[in-house]
Amino acid sequence: MGVHYKYFLFFLIFFLPVRLYAASSEIAIVFSGEELGSLEPCGCFEEQLGGISRRSSLIDSLRKQKKTVVPVSLGDMTKGFGRQQEIKTEILCRAMDEMGYVAHNLGEKDIEIGLPLICYLSQTYKVRFLSSNVEFVDPLPVELNQRLIKECSNAARSFKLGFVGTVSPSLISEHLSGFVNVHDPVEALRPLVKDLRGSVDLIVLLSHAPLEESIEIAKLFPEIGLIITGHGIDEPENTVTYINNTLIVTAGTKGKHLGVVTYSMDKTGLTRKSVSLMPLDHLQKDSQGMASLLKEYQQMLIDEDLLGKTVQASPQGGALYVGSSACGICHKVVYSHWLKTRHGAAFNTLVAVGQQFDPECITCHTTGYGYVSGFLTEKENKNLIDVGCESCHGAGSLHVANVNDKSYKYRAVGEWRCVACHDNEHSVKFKFDGYWEKIKHPKEVLKN
Repeated sequence: MGVHYKYFLFFLIFFLPVRLYAASSEIAIVFSGEELGSLEPCGCFEEQLGGISRRSSLIDSLRKQKKTVVPVSLGDMTKGFGRQQEIKTEILCRAMDEMGYVAHNLGEKDIEIGLPLICYLSQTYKVRFLSSNVEFVDPLPVELNQRLIKECSNAARSFKLGFVGTVSPSLISEHLSGFVNVHDPVEALRPLVKDLRGSVDLIVLLSHAPLEESIEIAKLFPEIGLIITGHGIDEPENTVTYINNTLIVTAGTKGKHLGVVTYSMDKTGLTRKSVSLMPLDHLQKDSQGMASLLKEYQQMLIDEDLLGKTVQASPQGGALYVGSSACGICHKVVYSHWLKTRHGAAFNTLVAVGQQFDPECITCHTTGYGYVSGFLTEKENKNLIDVGCESCHGAGSLHVANVNDKSYKYRAVGEWRCVACHDNEHSVKFKFDGYWEKIKHPKEVLKN
């Protein structure tokens, strides 16, 4: 008997306290959305935000704080069509799966990417696809949930979170009407909210819609305690809204921020404690697991040879690309100066980070990509790597063929041409006058 008593004391001292202290007292509903194909910062400048690697590390840090973490996605994993966007969508879905996402609410771009892919993803990964007002007409078996219930527990009791999700009909293109029906969000929510009311501790709506539409929904459904919404909001920091006791929050676009709403769990129920929107900046460590996934993504681009399969348009005026070295035969001073600019080493910046096979990056780091005779691969077009003369002035074969033809006009260069690549996403600090001074041609005297 004494021996058994000692074992009982041993159990109390060493195991019971661990169980009590390990039990979570807080639920953190983590939200993101509208990634639009942004898997990681491209690296064009140091202050870039976002990336699945940083997001994963932040979610892990919340779990280490003994919080019950419930990640959800508002929608729009992709930004458009094409094979690269399909690959990105699958990679992002895998990433959310590994991060423990509970639900992904369908956005209009998720629907536009194609039903076969959505069908495959919904049946392959644990993250569950959610939509309360979307109905697919096509017979493909998409696993789509009108509502989801997530149960969380602490030492005292269990708590239930009820999730519903909608997409605004105003965002759905007419060409989608043949295989998808998008019902009025309010009418779709009425029976679901009524059913969840009283059976869950918190109703959460993922409303893929403009903020104004979600505010109107909050007024109609005071039972909903949290609405995660927004569409096209690039700067979401000051968009926290309260409609009576309903909290409305946005995550912004392109995965630059991660939202967190924290609730305490006690005998009385769930009590909202804090709301925060965290920028995913360089202070967040990179996740090794996500870094491996991103390398796999780049390898998929190589394996499928997406660079070599690009559709090529005809250059304006019927000219062909010849490469900057051809220009340097006559324009020696200008060519020598160009070699010393960052334009003259633009391709190497991709090589340094292993993105030289990424079509989205190659466009702005080579010459003539996307046009007949323009860059396709480094092996085939060594003379067209980097941002060369023809990136600004246009294909030069006609000029090279007849350098004495005074009627030939170079394509004029102005700020409009620069911002095609130096946009707000990739070159936030771009100022035309200052940047122009770094790359403008030195004076030269050409001999006839």
